[in-house]
Formats: sequence, structure tokens, C-alpha cells
Amino acid sequence: MHYCYSLSMPQALTQDPQTICNNPSHQGLAQEIYKRSAELLEEQKHTENLLYNISEAVIAVNRALKITILNKAAEDLIKLSAEKVGGKMLDEVLALTTESGNKVNSETFCFKPRNVLMQNLMHDSGGITQYIKLQSTTIKNPKQDDECIITLTDVTREKMLEKSKDEFISIASHELRTPMTIIKSYLWMMANATYGQLNPKQTEFLAKAQGGVQRMLTMINDTLNTSKIDQGKLQLKIEEIDIRGFVAQLGADFELKAKEKGLAFKVKVDENCSVVYADKGKLEEMLTNLLGNAVKFTGLGGITLAVTKAGNSLVKFKISDTGKGIDPSDLKRLFHKFGRIDNSYQTVAEAGGTGLGLYIIKNIVENMGGSVGVWSAGIGQGASFWFTLPSEYYEIPQNLRESAVLTLAPVLETHISSVCPV
Repeated sequence: MHYCYSLSMPQALTQDPQTICNNPSHQGLAQEIYKRSAELLEEQKHTENLLYNISEAVIAVNRALKITILNKAAEDLIKLSAEKVGGKMLDEVLALTTESGNKVNSETFCFKPRNVLMQNLMHDSGGITQYIKLQSTTIKNPKQDDECIITLTDVTREKMLEKSKDEFISIASHELRTPMTIIKSYLWMMANATYGQLNPKQTEFLAKAQGGVQRMLTMINDTLNTSKIDQGKLQLKIEEIDIRGFVAQLGADFELKAKEKGLAFKVKVDENCSVVYADKGKLEEMLTNLLGNAVKFTGLGGITLAVTKAGNSLVKFKISDTGKGIDPSDLKRLFHKFGRIDNSYQTVAEAGGTGLGLYIIKNIVENMGGSVGVWSAGIGQGASFWFTLPSEYYEIPQNLRESAVLTLAPVLETHISSVCPV
């Protein structure tokens, strides 16, 4: 069967169709072109069917941010058909916000130098709130306009399950902490001979019980803090803290603990480090955690707590030890949830706890406008953990400044009005 058609053909085929059909040398070429065109058309239909029926919502926009492609899942998401939204601006039909209610415009994620991933976005679909994960990538096309492909995944069910889990953990931890605190109080009274002296064996058993209760309370507190962080409910009260007085008081406690293990303990504060803006309770928790780890994992040598300037507006707290050290390949695993290291610094057998301490520190520091880090030359060569915090008011995160102003108003009135007017 011979196929004669008037599609766009090479110049050799722009002859009279009858001539082409009667020319044996051209018949095969015409058939091949027709066959290939049919195959391409079939592939195009197959691709379009796959795109249309894929479970994730897919939207394509041009440089003007007008919709060019919309699959079935996207139609279901925005409750509009492709015919009705074709050519419309993306922001007209897709309203995304953050969990805090801030609008997310298409310019935020379209036509960026790198692929974009945005988690926990919210979308109102017919009165029903959905949680959306968004991914976008730019498709370069030298012959046509570039396009941005946006993939939207409904993660509402996963988010609801996660929230239920976090709420359960929070409630359970609260319920556990109250009786554990009561037990700790009674053990303290026994240890201080409130109701009579104990014999040596009773004292030994009591010390073990106190240690177990304290470990349990630490685990409960870590779990509660992690739950608050994950739910965005971490509460911070920023204060102006006198560094020297604060560090001297904390250092005195750890000097005694270090001496018990035969370790040297040093505190160094640069002369130009006077104040830091932070949540005092959280700062104490973080330093206690890091210094406690340093004492725990150092057998010989000593520990140093150094406070130095980090640029013009930050203060750096650095805890260094001569202990077991960390394999450099393991450093990236720290500051993550359950970031234990099986073969070096934080082994399961020795560390105890939940493996959440460094993760909590990282999140608290970042929420207060700082950063964290760690360095070690390797196993047996000690380790250094550090974090930075603001030493100037204008470095305090914007969302904390209002509460900070209330706390620091008498001290900062002149400084704030001249540097950072509110």
C-alpha cells in the first residue's frame, strides 16, 4: 500500500504527489516518513496519557508564568479543568501559603537556577486545607520558550499522621515527667538523710537510682523539645546576658566534674565579648549538654570553654576536648535526629540518652539567629563543638525582636532607635 500525503516534506519530495507515487525511489521514502510520523504521533499520545494520568499534580508555565500544561491530578487539586485555566497566570488559580499564613508566589519557585523543593505548603481546596510538597525545575528549550515544570504532591495524610504522633509523644512525655520529678524529689530527700542516715550499701543503690531517674528525665525533656521543634512551637525569650558572669557560674560546676575525672578545665573569654542576646535557659541547657559530653568522652587531658567574637555582631561559644574524637567521615551525621556514631564519638553503649541532644542544639541556635559546627582531626584526637549567637540587637531574628524589645527596652532604647527602628 502506498501512502501519499501533504505533510511538510524534504525538498526532494515537493514534486507532484502523483509523480512521487509513481517514482519507485520515492515511494519507499514517503512510506518511511509516514511511518515515522505515525510513530512519533503515537509516542506523543502515549506521553500525554502518562502525564495526564500520573498521580501527582503537574503544571507547566512559560516565562510569563502563564499555564501551558495541566494534568488531571492538577485539575482535581485546583478544582478547574485545563480548558478553563489554559493561558491564565499560575497565581490566579493556585493559592499556596506557608503554615504561618504567608503567601507563596510563583516567582518564589519558578525559573530558578537550581531545582526547588518546598515542604509543608498549604492549599485551600474547596474549603479543605491540604498540605502540599512542591518541586519545580526549569526546562531549557533553545528553539522555543523555556518552561517551568511544577510538581505538587498532596502530603496531607502523612502530615496528619505526623501531627498525631507528635501530639501523642508530647502528651505522653508530659505525663511521664510529673511522676519522675516526684520520684527524683523523694530520692533527693533520702540522699540528704532527711529521714535518717543510710548505710553504705543503701547509699550505693540510691546513687544508681538517682542516676537512672536523671537519665529518664533527660530523655523525656529531649523528646518534648524535639516535639516542640517539629511542631514549630519552640518558645524563646531573648535576654541580654552578661557573658562573663554567666560563663563563670556554669564553669564552676563543670570544673568540679572535670576534677573528679582528673581532667583540666579552662574557661577563656575574650575581652571584647561582653554580652550575648539569647534565651538564658536554653543557652545554659546547650552548654551543659556540650560540656557534659566533653567530660563524658574525655579520659585524659582536659576541656576548654572559649568565648570569642565571630565577626562584628556574633559571639562564638566553643567547647574543645582531648577525648575520643570523631572520624571525619562521621561529622556529617551529627546534629541530625538520633545522630549517634557507632564507631567513634557517641557510641550507643557509652552515650545513653536519645541521640537528640545535638539536633535540639542546632535547632535552638538557628532559631536564635546563630549557627553550629563541629571539627575533629580523627579518632583519639579530641573534638571541638561550637555555636554562634547574636551580640548585637539587629542580629536577633525578626520574629523574636518584639519579645526581645519588651525584655531589653530599658537597656536598648537608644541603640534600637538609632540602629533598628521598630
